[in-house]
Amino acid sequence: MKIKDRKELFNEIVKSYKEVFNDHILSVSIYGSAITDDFNSQTSNINAAIILKDLKLKNLIPAKNVVAKLNKKRVASPLFLSKEYIDSSLDTFPIEFLDIKSNHKTILGEDYFEKLTIQNEYLRLQAERELKGKLLILRLAFIENIGNRNLIANIVKNSVSSIIPVLKAILVLKDEQIPTRKIDLIDQSETLLLTDLTRIYQALSYKTKKFDLKGDNMVEFFEEYINTIDNLSEIVDKFNN
Repeated sequence: MKIKDRKELFNEIVKSYKEVFNDHILSVSIYGSAITDDFNSQTSNINAAIILKDLKLKNLIPAKNVVAKLNKKRVASPLFLSKEYIDSSLDTFPIEFLDIKSNHKTILGEDYFEKLTIQNEYLRLQAERELKGKLLILRLAFIENIGNRNLIANIVKNSVSSIIPVLKAILVLKDEQIPTRKIDLIDQSETLLLTDLTRIYQALSYKTKKFDLKGDNMVEFFEEYINTIDNLSEIVDKFNN
């Protein structure tokens, strides 16, 4: 399904969830590619973060039908959050909250994400953990699926989504501004870190259907993709020295 009018869809998101939560809803923010030039009306989803007064299940259950209805219009199931949950989770999920903070638009209520203060020590720890954890998963996934090239290609496509937020964290750790477009983020990271991120760019391009992986090139690409992530993990590890 092609998303024809983002603004109209944003308004529907607000209207639908306000009807469900009434006074319990504090804010609605859209984040990710939906508010940038990276948005693709054919492939991109709409991501929303909804801050509620509390997260009791009895308050969330009525949203079931709205979530299902909006899923059909390529609106992903939202992040249901509370201010208390966010404040207590900045040391646990600093990269996720940095990702939202760096690229969001609040369309209802107070812009709570803009005010977040995220500590560098937590960013560095999670960045290293994400990269090294991704290496373990990718190597195992390759071995388990070596005969299925389509599945391996999908593994690359899905994994790069978690690498982009890590690059944002790295730029913050280096006191750099975060670009809005992903291609600019990769270019700036490559220049700053003096390391080749071509495979990250190609993985992202594959996800957006601008780059294809075929035949024997798959194995070579996958190995170099893993090496790139390994290099990034070593760079982040040295930030602590």
